[in-house]
Amino acid sequence: MQSAIRVALRRGNMGSATFARHTCRRFAQRLRPLVLVGALAFVCQPKAVAVLLLGTGDPAANTNAPTGDLAGSGWQYQGRFGDFMGTAIAPSFFITAKHVGWAGPVFTFHGVDYDVVERFDDRWTDLTIWRVSGILPTFAPLYPREDEAGQHLVVIGRGSERGSDVLKEGVLRGWTWGAQTHLQRWGENAVSRIAYAGTEKQFLYAAFDAAGGPNEAHLSAGDSGGAVFLNDGGTWKLAGINSAVDGPFYAAETRESRFDGALTDVNGFYASNDGGRSFYPYASAAPRPSGFFAARISSRRQWIYSVVDPAGDLDRDGISNLLEYAFDLAPEQPDAGGLPQFSIENGAPTLIYRQMTTARELRYTVEKSTDLRTWEPANAEEESIDWVDYLETFKVTLPAASSGRVSLRVVVTKQ
Repeated sequence: MQSAIRVALRRGNMGSATFARHTCRRFAQRLRPLVLVGALAFVCQPKAVAVLLLGTGDPAANTNAPTGDLAGSGWQYQGRFGDFMGTAIAPSFFITAKHVGWAGPVFTFHGVDYDVVERFDDRWTDLTIWRVSGILPTFAPLYPREDEAGQHLVVIGRGSERGSDVLKEGVLRGWTWGAQTHLQRWGENAVSRIAYAGTEKQFLYAAFDAAGGPNEAHLSAGDSGGAVFLNDGGTWKLAGINSAVDGPFYAAETRESRFDGALTDVNGFYASNDGGRSFYPYASAAPRPSGFFAARISSRRQWIYSVVDPAGDLDRDGISNLLEYAFDLAPEQPDAGGLPQFSIENGAPTLIYRQMTTARELRYTVEKSTDLRTWEPANAEEESIDWVDYLETFKVTLPAASSGRVSLRVVVTKQ
């Protein structure tokens, strides 16, 4: 897939340029596989989970689509991918957790089996997009903004039942993970905060703090690949993919006391970052609930759209979805900035553009033409002039042209 931004420079009008499209584990422990999600030594387990409910241990609870205010809150976009789940996000694509791997040859959606034919891993997060043969009848819209913290959520998964009570000094602190039934179940919670493990790897974190009513949910083994939805102006949109949970926990400073569970307060228990060779206690003045991590969708929208519809133009601004990703633009709204900028310096055409340093599957090439029909590498002087987080800005300078027209384009190729 290749896209390009083209700029035509003509002597006599060198000051103007026109653009055209050419062409978890735990807050302080380990993740399974280990994914460190915070500087506080919390570790998460991407062994995700069946939704566990605060208010009931009934294995049949919330196993049908929610109704009332929660009608249409994402259940209709869920499909089965082996023992796990996936969410339809485009006519021939679904998204799930990367760590579940190849879960099976088909994606079962609305009772129909679709062959899984192609895989697209996000190298920076726990997200994988799969292409299927055939057209899915419906698909979820993506949550478009990075304002999730504090919002009410609906989470859907397929994992274990609620297990035995976990007591501390006679007080109920939560439950262990029970038998895995792989029943699809939904629950509610709220986004407590955004957890970061580097610029690109971001998670929605929801705490099991017993403040969300009987449907308050935690996750367990088997919920991986399930989804988190937020209500955006009356429309429920995909905001996260179940990825990891806090844990494991230790009842004492011994390997044998290890357990996985959904706890409303971890104080008095222990954590280990080395598999049970050394321990440290949870000891906060206030209750400290465990929680779950969902890979954040809003921070990876550009990548997602570049996979499912690279040549499309979601915001109809003349810039393809692939180029929106390549130049770190907003795919849902027309862009006022961020595109390559052209000028004349001392008579020489100059192009300034930026690259996503984390998008290693993209190749950027500056080309030139004198007739808009034949193109060749610009072979111009190129220097890096700025680098902030994952964006590096380059300046390309051509020799001063003696006469006529010079056209330049930035070609982006996805490997």
